[in-house]
Order: sequence, then C-alpha cells, then structure tokens
Amino acid sequence: MAISLIACKSQKITEKSNTPSPSTTIAAPVADQGQWLAGVVATMGGWSTLKTSGSLSVKGGGKSFSSAMQVRMVRDEVIYISLRPLLGIEAGRLVIKGDSLFVINKLQKLYMAEKVSLLTAGVPATVGMMQDLFLGRAHIMGQGSLNASRQGQVEVAVDGSKRLVKPKAQPRDFSYAFAYDEDKHILSLDVKLAKGDAAYSMTYGDVRRTLAGSIAHSIKFNTDVKGKPVGLEMDYDQISWNEAVDTQFSVPANYKRQDARSLMSLF
Repeated sequence: MAISLIACKSQKITEKSNTPSPSTTIAAPVADQGQWLAGVVATMGGWSTLKTSGSLSVKGGGKSFSSAMQVRMVRDEVIYISLRPLLGIEAGRLVIKGDSLFVINKLQKLYMAEKVSLLTAGVPATVGMMQDLFLGRAHIMGQGSLNASRQGQVEVAVDGSKRLVKPKAQPRDFSYAFAYDEDKHILSLDVKLAKGDAAYSMTYGDVRRTLAGSIAHSIKFNTDVKGKPVGLEMDYDQISWNEAVDTQFSVPANYKRQDARSLMSLF
C-alpha cells in the first residue's frame, strides 16, 4: 500500500510539472477562439455622441494636476474635455479633432497645438482611435473599432486568466494587444515599439454595460511625451448617448503658444 501511494504521488507531481505556468502564452483553441471573439464584438455597440462628467488627473515632470471635468464627443470627429477645477468654472480645455491636439489654459492665456500622436509616443493616432482608447474599445489601428467585418483580422491567445486580442498583421514599427478577462471585460492595451520599448499603455476598470456596449468608466493612460513619462487618469460618471452636444471651440488670438515639451506647464 505504501509503495502504491508513493507511486500515485509521484505520478501527480510529474503530471503537474508538465502543466504550463500561468504566465505562459499559448494559442486559444480554434473553436473557442471564434465564439469567444464574437462575444467581444457583440459588446461593441454603436453610438454617435457622448456626454458625461467626472474627474481627471495628470502627472509628469514632477508636477500633478487634478480637476473635475465635462466630456463631450462626436464619433470620429472630436473629443472635447472641459477642465473645471474650482466651483464649476472652466479653467481650460483639451480638444482632439482629426489628428490634432489642442490644450488651452484660459487662466494664463496659453495654448498648445500639436499632432495627437504627441500623446501616443509618436505612434500614428486619430480622433476615432483616441475615442476607442478613452472608452476601452478594441480597434484595429488605421481602420477603426473592432466589429464583425474586422473580426477575421485579429487572433486570440491565452495568457493565464487573460485573453489577448491582437491583429494578425502587426504594423512594422510597433505592435499592440488588448487584454480581456474571461467575462469579456477589457483590462488593458499595451503598445510596444519594434525596438522593444513601451510606447504607451492603457489600464481599464469599472467596465459597465451601456446603451453603446461595454464601456470602461475608469482609465489610466501612461505614455511618453518628448522623452518624459506622463500619466493621465480619467473617471466617468453616468454617460449619456446620442444627444445634441456642443463642441465648438477656438483659440483666442491673444493667447501665447507653448512648445510641446511644455505640456505640463499648461495644467
């Protein structure tokens, strides 16, 4: 009996040692992959406009800034973030339109106008892509949000308790992958340059089912701006969809333009 127990125990140890560790990335079963990915696509609802409030904080270069905010978006057109740090009075704006970024400081009459790729460490970006980043929606860079017609362009791999969704054909200069939990809630996005350095990353939390699908209501955005690390955090309140929104803005003629390296001085 003793010999038999020892043999059984030895067999269990041997079987356990052949099991991949949780950190090992392996291909998901093909049959499960398509079904699970279709479930992710099903969580991606359509929308035309967005309106919400919440809070924003920015850290970088030894400085930090926190503020209440109001957010408005028109899909594939504009992101308008109004910064209201005290008594609901607008002190500044962050606007992304097309492939351009504007940061406006109303108190000091300063502004910055740059390509939005300033926020993505040089990786090409558009307003539509930034909307997906800020809402926690998987997308194919240069094409748009993940949907049924683009489902065949991505693949799924298993990494411990996470599933990685990534394009089958990666760009030449960088690679990227979205991480989900088994319940199809987005967890993160990591973008790495071809030379191995991280370009930027997103971490998502508080994913809620809304009229426009599953949306992350808490995001953390870590990036590099002109060689300096910058972190941005945003938390949204209840989101209103498909209502009329005002996103008109202009830079006053008497404002002084700042260099991109002075981004944090505008907060």
